[in-house]
Amino acid sequence: MKGPFFINFMIIMSCICVCSAVLWNYIYRRSRWLALVVFVAAATVIAGAGLSYYGRVFPAVQGTVEGMLLMYGSLGAISWFFLFFLAFPVLVVASAAVFIERRLRRWKQKRRGVTTMPPVPPEKGRGITRRSFLRGVAAVIPVAAAGTSVLGNFVGESYLAVTRHDLHYPDLPDYLDGYKIGQISDVHLGLFVSPERLREALEALAAERVNRVEITGDLIDELSLLPQCGDVLREMAAKFPDGIDYCYGNHEYYRGLEAITALLETTPVRILRNSAVEASAGRGEGLAERSGQDAAPFYVAGVDYSFARGDEAFTAQRREYVAHALDGVPESAFVVMLAHHSDFIDEGFERRIPLTMCGHTHGAQFALIGPVVESVGFKYLRGMYRQGGSYGYVNRGTGHWLPFRVFCSREATVFTLHKG
Repeated sequence: MKGPFFINFMIIMSCICVCSAVLWNYIYRRSRWLALVVFVAAATVIAGAGLSYYGRVFPAVQGTVEGMLLMYGSLGAISWFFLFFLAFPVLVVASAAVFIERRLRRWKQKRRGVTTMPPVPPEKGRGITRRSFLRGVAAVIPVAAAGTSVLGNFVGESYLAVTRHDLHYPDLPDYLDGYKIGQISDVHLGLFVSPERLREALEALAAERVNRVEITGDLIDELSLLPQCGDVLREMAAKFPDGIDYCYGNHEYYRGLEAITALLETTPVRILRNSAVEASAGRGEGLAERSGQDAAPFYVAGVDYSFARGDEAFTAQRREYVAHALDGVPESAFVVMLAHHSDFIDEGFERRIPLTMCGHTHGAQFALIGPVVESVGFKYLRGMYRQGGSYGYVNRGTGHWLPFRVFCSREATVFTLHKG
């Protein structure tokens, strides 16, 4: 997190943190509300400064004990931010309910001609008092938010799920029956995702004995990790008989397209940028340990990331990119298409492409907001989609630039193709 994004992030999170403290105090009715607000504001500034410092010194401290300590400290800082991010909407609702309840109580008192309600002695009260209940609610909200935040940062982001899908095609070339394709996406090597996480994901796919791997963009954010990234890719490529294919995501453009491309060109990884590669001319030729009678060829196509603004321009550019990628691909070919943005699934369905693999969305990372994100941001958010004989898949992300996941784990995907 650097530059303008980090500044905006800190402004927004600082406002949320301070407002959450004010709302919590309104419910709990602490007398020293100013001290609480000052404490929260100061802790937020310290957390932000720690994150900023880690980002600045990362290239120099990566792989050291200091770097590890700074990383865990930064995870703690993000947990602090997400404590308030998660608590804030609950506090807004709870504060509104308390406000209405207090107004109604005062209105009832005025109607009775009573200015204050006499306190009920604890020994004569019936069950829990209203004040005790509100204090309990005020105590539970930050505890629950803190627990969710810590688990989301330290546990949810570290677990890698291997998801498996069996895809059936009546017209699948016989030499692809049982063929396994692995996918990773959005690794985001950087402050919180080390090259070892990339190795972990590729090792998981190698254990599944996939024939080839597809990487659908956003591989790296911190360019100082490029040499290590290259080492992992060169070492692991040998474990996949038919190699590794790759398409660009938006972060390649944000972080340094030329440097990332130069690195990838020193590895066995095939870059597909509005282009396609003939994986087999037919009968399994060109594929390791594959043979058959079907003459239909097998192609892997990849499209670039579209930055076109506006729905019409975005759709037009997606169609243009797909047209370029499929230029020269025979109609009889079995095609797998790689795209970073999940909206390319529309073009995959339109073109009747058997399988379109995407990423970009990270599956929303926080499952509870998934329906909201899907309704306002992404038509295809996570998982498998199907139209007729075509499939589209959105990987939840093998990594992330913001380490927070709840019920939306990191993912490496395995597709097994079947004839019939």
